[in-house]
Amino acid sequence: MKSESTPIKVIDRKSRYSVDDLDELNVAGQLLATDFYIVGAESWTAVPGGIAHPDRPIVNVDHHADLPSMRRRVSSTNLALERLGAGLMPDPASDAVVVNHMDCDSVLASGVLSGLLAPDPDYGVAAIAADHTGADNPVADLLQGLDAHWSRNGRPAVSSQELEYFFDCLDRFERGAPLDQFAQDALSKRQESRTHAERLVANGCFVTEEGVRFGVLDEPLEGELLLPVLSDALLVATANRHRQHPERWQIKLRLGLAAAEGHSLKALRVEEFDPAYGGRWNAGSNNRGHGTDLPPEHYQRCLVDAVRREWLS
Repeated sequence: MKSESTPIKVIDRKSRYSVDDLDELNVAGQLLATDFYIVGAESWTAVPGGIAHPDRPIVNVDHHADLPSMRRRVSSTNLALERLGAGLMPDPASDAVVVNHMDCDSVLASGVLSGLLAPDPDYGVAAIAADHTGADNPVADLLQGLDAHWSRNGRPAVSSQELEYFFDCLDRFERGAPLDQFAQDALSKRQESRTHAERLVANGCFVTEEGVRFGVLDEPLEGELLLPVLSDALLVATANRHRQHPERWQIKLRLGLAAAEGHSLKALRVEEFDPAYGGRWNAGSNNRGHGTDLPPEHYQRCLVDAVRREWLS
């Protein structure tokens, strides 16, 4: 890690921010909004490693905008590396990196942009594993595991202290120094989840029709971990009882590794039969919308019909 860095501001986690929301942060120089969506960013100007507001010093270094350039295996860390590779380093004296959550991609992207982490291409590989392929990657598994374990244990909402802890764990991990018990448990849980995903598939818990692999689970599972073991799938879907509303079903969708280039979950128009659903081109769920009362077999039929109509016709 580097000692000289641009400040990182941690803001509340929510799915959408406006430009006016970011103006309230009072950043003197350029604001690098990292790994979260800004409303209207699709109309901004493409720049190396992101999208720039036409009138204000805000750059969205983020892969969530609904743009053709983002409908591919790219994560915010890759954009951060691209930005630094183009010589667009932030000014530590006036600029700020802003994040609102602590998954692998957000931690790595903010670390690279700020200068806390070296611009190592391996971080880009880790972010792709975490966001797109579910590949076995030690850095991705550590950071994804920490993020999940933090939430499971009811730790405080996203904060600078959490981010500093994650960076410290990453530093220890990369130096081969021992992790504390919390981080060890987080990594073990992540590895257990990966093994559990493999076991579910091996035990025939997923049914297949028209490239849709659908499984009804007892507990939610990180969707990316299913991708490597369901590599023939166009679409991976899971259903489990919603934790806050157990009479309803939480559905999680992932674009499968076998999907053709250019395919997007948005084309399936899932919101038409599940108004609670939301997500980006390659992943989504209805968890924040409190799930659905559609039975899993009905939901599966709707997905198969949508895939047949949009991708196979």
